[in-house]
Order: sequence, then C-alpha cells, then structure tokens
Amino acid sequence: MTALVQVQDLKKTYQTGSVRFEALRGVSLDIAQGDFVAIMGESGSGKSTLLHIVGGLDQPTTGSVMVSDQRIDSMSETALAIFRRAEIGFVFQFFNLVENLSVRANVELPALLERRKKKAIRQRSTELLERLGIANQADKHPWELSGGQQQRVAIARAFINNPTLLLADEPTGNLDSSSGDEVLEILRDFNAQGQTILMVTHAASAAALAKYVLFIRDGLLVDQMPGGDEKAIAQRLLDLRK
Repeated sequence: MTALVQVQDLKKTYQTGSVRFEALRGVSLDIAQGDFVAIMGESGSGKSTLLHIVGGLDQPTTGSVMVSDQRIDSMSETALAIFRRAEIGFVFQFFNLVENLSVRANVELPALLERRKKKAIRQRSTELLERLGIANQADKHPWELSGGQQQRVAIARAFINNPTLLLADEPTGNLDSSSGDEVLEILRDFNAQGQTILMVTHAASAAALAKYVLFIRDGLLVDQMPGGDEKAIAQRLLDLRK
C-alpha cells in the first residue's frame, strides 16, 4: 500500500545576505494512513520547517513531497491552496483564529472557501462543536474564550473539511497542563477513528500519545522509537542532546 505521505531527500536552505542556513539536510520519511507521528527536536532543529513543507506552507529547496498521491512541491500556488483546504487540516500553537468572527464562523470559514453547501457546513460545524464540548460557545468571539477553548475551536476548524491529514505544530505549547492534556486526548480520539496526524512537539508527554516518535537534529532525522513510554522518550531526547 502506498503511504499517505512520502517525503524524499528533502532539503531546505535559507539565505539571508551572506548567511546560509540549512534547515533540512536530506529528510526522507513515509507516513501511513491512520498513523499518529510525533516529531521532536531542539529549537531550530528543523521540525517545524518539515511540518510546514509537508503541509504546503513552505517549499523545499530540493526533494519531493507526496500527499494523497499528489506531488505538492511542484504545484502552483493556486493549486496548492485548493489542495490544502481540501486535504490538510492545521492546528497551531497560537490558535490563529479570526478575532472579529464568532466561534462558529471561524470553524465554518474553510468550508465556505471550499464552496460547500451551507446546510452541510452547518451540520458539520454543529457536530464538531458538540463533539469538542464547545457548542454553547458558538456565538462568542475567540477573545471571550480560554486558551483551551480557543484550541478546541481551532481543532474544529481543522476538521471542518474532513482532511486526509492533520498537521499539529506544538498544539499544547500555549496551554496550561490541564487544557493541554484535554487537547491531546481529543487528537488521540480522532486518531483512534482513523485520522492521520503528524505533530511537532517539545513535550515527551504529548509525544507518548503517538504511535511512533521521530527525532530530528540539525536538519536530519537521527532516530525513531515507538510512542507510549513518556520516560523513555524523554530520556532518548536527552541522550540525543549530548
């Protein structure tokens, strides 16, 4: 079976004046349908760069990225935008909600951009808001919600178009431990129902929920281990820092 995500020899170089920085130095990986994969590494190791390229938010310098049998690194900006809306959901550390829109309007926005039928959009948003326990917040604005509630809104928005792949970049990084645990449980529940997730995290407790964990250092994938054991993951990360 062909992997849902196929990354081959991915390299990304940033150039600022005479300063050259190699964020990724030849990364290859496959992610199967239904996987929950965590990526860990030090700040500046390349983990978020990798996530953004897989999601089509950034372009590699060289290498290829296939998602759902589509080579996204060679798509036009227009085609890529359409592909992202239809196939990929994003959850970020800082929520990225539109402050002057209601909770429901934030959730429904990607589906409206996809020009889906309004009745179907409303049914789907109601289902997600109820599932995530924020249906009673639907008419409020993001600034009226707690951080944990805002991240639930962001998750509902990410799932409104039934994405093939969910990308989460430090989804608990701006939350207290209790709210963070709730968000991770939500992601694990979605994965248990078949959702494919690729998550960047600095927290071993978050990575432990994944099926397996990839470790990146200086733009290279240097190790891999199963999820599940928080202490073993934390120890492996410490070992790799030496």
